Formats: sequence, structure tokens, C-alpha cells
Amino acid sequence: MPDLLRRAAALTLLSAIGIALLAPMAARSVASVPADRLEALLPAAPITVVLTSRGSLTERQAVATRPSRIGNAESLAAAPLPTPNSAPMEATIRTIARPVPVVAAPGDGAPVDGSVWDLLAQCESGGNWAINTGNGYYGGLQFNYSTWLSNGGGAFAEYAHLATREQQILIAENLHARRGFQPWPACRVKLGLP
Repeated sequence: MPDLLRRAAALTLLSAIGIALLAPMAARSVASVPADRLEALLPAAPITVVLTSRGSLTERQAVATRPSRIGNAESLAAAPLPTPNSAPMEATIRTIARPVPVVAAPGDGAPVDGSVWDLLAQCESGGNWAINTGNGYYGGLQFNYSTWLSNGGGAFAEYAHLATREQQILIAENLHARRGFQPWPACRVKLGLP
């Protein structure tokens, strides 16, 4: 609390100093200008003013004023507004190929019924396929962001916890086809997986 009071006192002091410094300048800015100085500020030559009707927007755009120099004085002359040239619109459409998940074929050691994945998810995340605890691992099988995307998960969702159970299992089978159950070391040992 004392720190807060010190800050408030410092701000009050700075405000008072600022007002004291700016007050004389503010007083000078509202002072009237003597007539002899005012005459020196006005141009010697008369100013020509062009009045236009307050018609429609297109009428007002058709007539504009442009300053032109006559000696040392400026006069205003009517001139049409320039119309902008139309620029051709060009667009390049590129299709970005989404990764197509590779499904492990039966008989190569990958589980096909999903029951192993449910057991693994139970071990990894308590069986919660939509879990995001903020630890950098997402979904029921606790994929990290780069592993999820590099194995085709981006075709379903940006993060694993946003994908369905089936989609997470599909990506897990892709990963398993490459690395076995190595990405889940603790639960692999606990469940006795190869």
C-alpha cells in the first residue's frame, strides 16, 4: 500500500509541475493578436473564392478547386477532379494439399480394432479424448503439436484434442506404423506393449 501512495504522490507532483509549466504558454496562445501583426499575416493580393452548389455528390466531384499562382498571391480556379484509373484485379489461387492419413494395413502389427488405443488413452489421459491440460500434449493419446501435424492430424484439426476419438486413433496408427509404441514409453511398459 505505501508503494501505491508514493506513486499517487509522484503523479500528483508531476501533474502540478506540468500545469505550472504549461499555463504561461496557454495564456499566450489565447491572447489577441495586435492589428498591425494581423495585417502582416494576410496576403496583399485579393483572394478569389469559387462558390459551388451543394448539389449531389457527383456534381460536387465534377467541380473542385485547385490553387494557382498569380504573382505572389494564390487564387482558386475550378478544375475537374481526377478520376482514379481502375486497376485490374489479379489473384492467384493455390490449392494446398492436405495430408492424407496413411492407415496401417492389417497384419503389419498395428491394432485394427481400437481396443489397444482405448487402453493406451486410459493410461495416458484417463480416457479423455478431448483433454488439453496445457502441458503441451493433446487428446486422449497425448500427441504433441508437431507429432500430430507430421502424421497427418492437420487433415482433421489443428490440435489432437479437437479431433474425434476415431481421428486420433487413425493418426496413432500412422505413427505406430513408423515407430511402434515408442512414442508412449511409460504406458507402453505399463500395458506390456511391444
